[in-house]
Amino acid sequence: MIDSLRVAKTANFHILKRQMSNAALDDLFRQVRASQPSASQNIFYHRRVQAGRARWSAISFLYDRSPSFLTEDAGIRERICGFILLIEYRDHLAILKSKLDLPAGFFTRYLGRVSAERVDRAVARQGAVFEKIRLRNMSVSKHVMRSKTFEADDLQNVVGPAGANRYVPQAYAVRSGTDHYSTTPSTGRIGQRSDRVDHLALVEYAKSVIDELVGGRAAPASFLRTLARAIDLASIGGTARPTSFAVDVAGFVDAIHVDREIRLVHEDSGRLTQLSKHEIDAALNELDRAFRVSGDGKRMDIFDGADSVGAIAINQARVALRDLQLPITAGIEVESTEYALGHDPNRISLRRYIDREDKFILLFDALSLAYIDGTLFRDEGFVDGGAALLRHLRSDPLLDGVTDEKGNFSTRKATFDADSTFGVIEASVADGDDVLVCDDLGDEWADYIGLNNSSSPPRITFYHAKHGPLSLGAGPFHISVSQAIKNLQRMSLPPESMEAKIRGWNNKYVSGSGVKTRIKRIVRGDADELMNEFAQVRLAPDAIRRVFIVTSSLSRGAVEEALKEVAAGQAPDPYFVQLYWLLMSFFSACTEMNAHGYVICQT
Repeated sequence: MIDSLRVAKTANFHILKRQMSNAALDDLFRQVRASQPSASQNIFYHRRVQAGRARWSAISFLYDRSPSFLTEDAGIRERICGFILLIEYRDHLAILKSKLDLPAGFFTRYLGRVSAERVDRAVARQGAVFEKIRLRNMSVSKHVMRSKTFEADDLQNVVGPAGANRYVPQAYAVRSGTDHYSTTPSTGRIGQRSDRVDHLALVEYAKSVIDELVGGRAAPASFLRTLARAIDLASIGGTARPTSFAVDVAGFVDAIHVDREIRLVHEDSGRLTQLSKHEIDAALNELDRAFRVSGDGKRMDIFDGADSVGAIAINQARVALRDLQLPITAGIEVESTEYALGHDPNRISLRRYIDREDKFILLFDALSLAYIDGTLFRDEGFVDGGAALLRHLRSDPLLDGVTDEKGNFSTRKATFDADSTFGVIEASVADGDDVLVCDDLGDEWADYIGLNNSSSPPRITFYHAKHGPLSLGAGPFHISVSQAIKNLQRMSLPPESMEAKIRGWNNKYVSGSGVKTRIKRIVRGDADELMNEFAQVRLAPDAIRRVFIVTSSLSRGAVEEALKEVAAGQAPDPYFVQLYWLLMSFFSACTEMNAHGYVICQT
């Protein structure tokens, strides 16, 4: 019956950590059958058949399961046919399967990951044309675009490099000559577009891919070099330490609600039940934050504030999540939707699932590194000594003397204090704007909005003001960055909002404490022409959009000095690492919305 097998050339490739024996293969297939109590007699069963230097094994049988759209109580069963084909070659294993899963214990005992770097070399060879790619942001911030997908006949012609090094490739499809390949490097999945072929052709396909995985030495296609690059975890041994941990919540949302691959379950009054949407939302909300990582040895603790809530272990090949104890998610388990509720033999705790599927992100005290999807990536943009960050930092000497964000208020006050951040924006930072309005408080898009319709091209600028003591940490910036990113969509200046906005700007400024001042919100420009001014810049196809975070809490000189110390080999302060990633995420988010992000700070 194996001669009737016809499937596409798509397999998951793994390193064999230890040699398999006939007895091990028999035990494996016994476990696969045992996971389906209603299994029929085998349709086919083959154990380690020799095919040149390769061996292949296969099993197929029928089993019953509840339809996904009916509850278990309905008592309705559908008949399913599944198969597994295993191909051993050069200390690697190719897995092809449908409707059947291998037990988790087998993966732990026998299989290791093929590095993403080797997958890239095997699939994205020089000359390959990228047709589709899915990217994941390296940031742990929930305010940035987490992932994006591009598709075109040749992506190199339509995807610019701006901000690209903030992303890592999760999956892509390439064209190499007349052949088309697709891959998910983190899982070792590699497919070749083809007609459905028999098992012997699949063996030859697996052998050809493994030969490339083992022997590939050339650098991958140049297009990948514009993205963050995969590197060997062992290569940084002792030179970089994790500082931040975050769960890939977006990946969970996809797996639960979009792809419907898994369900979350817990025990309720002695009975296993599936979590409701409300319970799932509460669990994911608990996970959706950045945790601090601290420790000196191989095992490091995860902290939520001052409380230790988990631990990671840094091994030679991967980082393992050893523990994660949070009030809501501690008792939650994960099942595959391939099985009826409560019948998944491989049901595991949420913590073990996060670990097994590598659904977490780590940032390091080395600014260029991030561990995503079980792979360590280096942001190649940092090899220039942090110049990418410095290009977005501008200094204004007036900020050196700022003592408050807005200054003091009284009913007789007609201007913001000169030594306030607001005062510096009006006097210096926004000097080139023909129109400048204060949009602080209420339905706030920014503290100030500036227009310049006389320049070519015209220009829109959102200004977000901040004051605080000088610091090289991320703390003072979280609120400003969050506000700036949240309001990027408002830079389109939606016409349906402008009438209400202009009415508000025609009023005098009222402080947050309720003091009615004489400060005009329209700093520059004719109040009667504001509607036309905003319409003109909104309709300009070439308008430049800028977002300025204006702050007295950062010194450009101090940032330059910190970057020089990093370039000289000195380990950076963990708080500076957080600042670097936060600001780079802000600049990247601006790029995604066709805007230019800057920080205006002290000298």
